[in-house]
Amino acid sequence: MASNNKYIRKEILNVAKRVKKLIDDDPTTRISTAALANEAGISRNMLQIVFKNRYGSPIGRYKLRMRMAHAKYLLTTGKSIKEIAIMLHYSSISSFNNAFRTFYGQSPSEWRVRRR
Repeated sequence: MASNNKYIRKEILNVAKRVKKLIDDDPTTRISTAALANEAGISRNMLQIVFKNRYGSPIGRYKLRMRMAHAKYLLTTGKSIKEIAIMLHYSSISSFNNAFRTFYGQSPSEWRVRRR
């Protein structure tokens, strides 16, 4: 019985690892935590707990951090803020600006200017 529990724990850890890889590979992914958990055959809450224990933050926060890091990268490529907002699936430019400002303490335009 104990080895069976070890196998289950390992499988759940592997699910968390796959979720992290999915986010790392595509920070713009819009797949929900519930859908990821359902696909893996575990509860959303279990996935959240295991992910947070393994990687130090909830899935939603991790997704946001990766999305914002990708936004910074895109800002260095010369793309317009409108293009970046669309690529990152924000509903509007102001939604993207607000999210970026909340996360980094400055707007995307300010960050771009200060980076130079």
